[in-house]
Amino acid sequence: MRWGVIIVLGLGLIAYGVYKLNYPTYSWRQKLTLVVETPEGVRTGSAVGQVTHWFHPAIPVDAGSRNSSLRGEAVVVDLGDGRYLFALLDESPKKLKAAFADRLPEFTYGLNDLKRFFRAVERLRGAAAPVPFAALPRLVTFGDISDPTSVRLVDPDDLAAVFGEGYALREVTLEITDAPVTSGVVEGVLGWLGEYPEPGLCPPTGQTTDIPFCRRVHHGDFSRRPR
Repeated sequence: MRWGVIIVLGLGLIAYGVYKLNYPTYSWRQKLTLVVETPEGVRTGSAVGQVTHWFHPAIPVDAGSRNSSLRGEAVVVDLGDGRYLFALLDESPKKLKAAFADRLPEFTYGLNDLKRFFRAVERLRGAAAPVPFAALPRLVTFGDISDPTSVRLVDPDDLAAVFGEGYALREVTLEITDAPVTSGVVEGVLGWLGEYPEPGLCPPTGQTTDIPFCRRVHHGDFSRRPR
């Protein structure tokens, strides 16, 4: 009886190992840091998020064979006088590809190429590199921090157009890290923020054109927590 149990357990472990070999999970934490020049000096903000990708059988056959999740919150830079700059959450690998172009394989959507890319990212733990502004997630601010409908898009190359003379984004870096996922910073600034997922920052207008920007930004762009 005991040997039967051992054999069953052994076969189960082998089956699980074969499954994980074919359908692995990849996960890493990445820290995005923004350095902003202001008339009162340099202000910085950073946030650590956790990215997870896992592969699974395509059941039904027309279903995808990969899922991904992002946990964390937007980068917040306190510019003083009640004004803030936010770098929104973004699941795209665009930042990774741009920052670590010389250390990562080509990114394609073939399953084997994706696994190779994700393995390479995991091996970058402890590495940091500058991020070109063109690869950044959306930057936003609020005309009134208490009013979500006052959200505005910010051009990373022209912060002065929104904040005034003397404001400029000087540097952005991305680091693959073991640091804990950032928590509570965004919620401390945006008291109205709801739980992910949430709709846009303003009600639907019923329009199919001229959709306001506040409909294109969601609560989940600022914070995502385990559900």
